[in-house]
Amino acid sequence: MDSYPVSGQSSIYQLVDQYMQLEKIPLNKLMDQKKELNSKKSVFSDLDSILSKIKTKLKYFTDPIVNPFFAKTSSSSDSDKIGITAQGSAISGNHSIIVEQLAKSDTRVSNQFDNSNSDFTSFSTDQTFTIELGHPTDDDPTNRVTIDVTVAASDLSGTNDTALKAISDAINDAMSQAVTDDVLDGDEIAHASVVSEETGKSRLVLRSDQSGYTYRIDFGSSSLLNSLNINNNAQSSGTTGGYITAIGTSPTDSALNSKFTIDGLTYYRDGNVVDDAVDGLTLKLLDTFTTEETVTVQADVDTVKSDVEDFIKKYNDAVNFLREKTKTNPDTHERGPLSNDSMYGTITSDFRTIVSGNIEGTTSSDYTLLYDIGIEANQDGTLSIKDSDKFTAALETNALYVSDLFNSDNGIAAQLTDYIDRFVAANGSIDNSRKQIESQVVSLNDRISYMNEILDKKEKQYFDEFSKMQQMMAQLQSQQSFFSAFYSS
Repeated sequence: MDSYPVSGQSSIYQLVDQYMQLEKIPLNKLMDQKKELNSKKSVFSDLDSILSKIKTKLKYFTDPIVNPFFAKTSSSSDSDKIGITAQGSAISGNHSIIVEQLAKSDTRVSNQFDNSNSDFTSFSTDQTFTIELGHPTDDDPTNRVTIDVTVAASDLSGTNDTALKAISDAINDAMSQAVTDDVLDGDEIAHASVVSEETGKSRLVLRSDQSGYTYRIDFGSSSLLNSLNINNNAQSSGTTGGYITAIGTSPTDSALNSKFTIDGLTYYRDGNVVDDAVDGLTLKLLDTFTTEETVTVQADVDTVKSDVEDFIKKYNDAVNFLREKTKTNPDTHERGPLSNDSMYGTITSDFRTIVSGNIEGTTSSDYTLLYDIGIEANQDGTLSIKDSDKFTAALETNALYVSDLFNSDNGIAAQLTDYIDRFVAANGSIDNSRKQIESQVVSLNDRISYMNEILDKKEKQYFDEFSKMQQMMAQLQSQQSFFSAFYSS
């Protein structure tokens, strides 16, 4: 072919290309089949994702810890005095509260010492004393543990400021070791420090990390503690040691505990954040007050409605997707990728049967259908909240009325989840459909590969044949020219 003019080669290429276009028709059909199969596989992947989103939302609905249908909103008549958070188990209504006393941490102080004096040099041997702290357990909420503290005699031989610092360090080291040894939790220790109220004067301060009578500080007998007077069973006054807040003898007479009334009943707690007084309520006591304040708990209609609308959106996305992929265009007669598959074509009608059906075993016989809480099906099979007043009334009256429709044993969540699992579970319908497509694509790839080899050979054959024909035509043209010239001469 290299010996022929470029124009000759070009004509051969064009001729071969025309013949090859015809030869490639079967190959192109195979390529179209492969493209169609891959497109259908993509549709199955999208369908799996859409259905799985519905299943995930239904799993959220049935989560016993989250309890989304029982969501509550709460408010306080004075948020500067008392804060409130309501969990799903809280009962809607109002509560009157008075806070007489806020919880405080037990704080003990030593006598005040002149820094330059040496009041502890008489201790010629190491000094060991004990500190008792609260460490509640599930079995014993009043459980207490004892921590040993040792101060080296050499650390007490200098001036008061160095001796107090050494005692403080020894206490803190003992606390850290107790946490390491799992004797105390990290938030149950007491911290020691040295403070200077006046220049040149210092005292030791020991303060419990936790507030309340349970976490009060007690001391064992010790000569060193007696010298410090930090274990003095009296209120600190002036330069003397003792307690800052009256400890009392029980939770009810201790100034360390918070004291408050709810609806006329008196409560005592170790802290100012209280989550065990009223079921489902967490109260944050911020200040004391003698005039009743009110906290209010209501059904969180907006949040629940938003959750239900999110489910409806995911449900509608599935219905619209399936309708699009299973229909036949009436004008072009183009069929959707799933139009020939009856298994997927019936999903929307099965969905409609489930969501429009009567739910048995609900708390109230007045609420057995989604229609009863204002949710209705549209003509195209999608859902919407048509009557918000119905939805709000059911939720505010009793959240179970709404919850039962979704979460009862044969509720919509259980029925839809079981139905969707047939398609999205491992080895489910969608999984099997994709595997069938993958198998078909592998078979097509083999046929396409074989056909490409055949076409390559045919293309070479056409080039050879047309090249020979072109050579013969050139020879004939040359002979014709010779004879024409011969007869003319």
